Amino acid sequence: MLSRNNIVRVSGWCYLLTILTSILLLVSCVPSTLNTSGSTRVQASDGYAEIKAIEKDLSTSGEPVTAEMLIEKSSTFIKTHPKYKQVDEVYYILGSTLVQFNRTEEGISVLDELIRYYPLAPSVGESLLTLGLAYDKVSKHDKADEVYRKLVNNSKYNGSKLTEAAQQLLEADKTDRKGALQGLSDSSNSPNFVGQPALDFQVKDLDGKPLSLEKLKGQVVLLDFWATWCPPCKAEMPNVKRTYQKYKNQKFEIIGISLDSGKAPLEDYIEKEGITWPQYYDNSRQISNMYQVRAIPSTFLIDADGIIRQTNLRGNALETAVAQLVQENMTR
Repeated sequence: MLSRNNIVRVSGWCYLLTILTSILLLVSCVPSTLNTSGSTRVQASDGYAEIKAIEKDLSTSGEPVTAEMLIEKSSTFIKTHPKYKQVDEVYYILGSTLVQFNRTEEGISVLDELIRYYPLAPSVGESLLTLGLAYDKVSKHDKADEVYRKLVNNSKYNGSKLTEAAQQLLEADKTDRKGALQGLSDSSNSPNFVGQPALDFQVKDLDGKPLSLEKLKGQVVLLDFWATWCPPCKAEMPNVKRTYQKYKNQKFEIIGISLDSGKAPLEDYIEKEGITWPQYYDNSRQISNMYQVRAIPSTFLIDADGIIRQTNLRGNALETAVAQLVQENMTR
């Protein structure tokens, strides 16, 4: 039978044991929590890198299966990592991919969510223009106008190509707005270059090399007016890249005429996308004025004799037209 002193002694040991056990549990929990947190950060970074890799693959292949994978990965990332520093970029990738692959209403919802939840994020300007174009694509022109006005009236984007494009869209006839930046001008007032000799120019490309149509006589040439700030231009890029890869060794060349606001975004995009055909930064609008380009993307397909055969080709129509002229040229 325990005496009072023994009971007190045992109670004291029990209390001490409880405290020691609690301390051990606390210490053992600390590394576990840190590992979990570190693991989450690593997973977010890895997930973002994977999404960017799939986006790059899609820009080259244009395959619907790749698009679906990108959509799925981006959707999961946004739900899992809503506070990741570049989550706004993932939102934009998801929204623009949905719009590009004709899941427009879903894309609208994603882009609208990005603009509401992350109003100061870097991707908002581009997202506003893409959202407006998406509304135009489904003939919700009044909604598109609201978005374009938000862009035009935001002092953050004053003087940018984004506001210039939005203003052009606001001034265009709504019936002409189909969800792209091209084809906004009245066709009756647009110059008809088809069947005419292509106007030559003497400039230097981004690498400082001489660039002219005269030097490319005997080859089929695609003159491509575009910019990195133009969502439809970037949406069309997989088709352009695919066509170039298929025919670049068959006397076919592309000349990119960039209407970017500066060289830096152009050079970054070219490096990221692995674009290898010559590019000219048309900051003075020398060539775009020569060809009276009013909207982009705008293309001129020129045959081996220097005659413009077709203009503003998109998607499969571009590859078909290039294939026809290449074959015609090779059999001569």
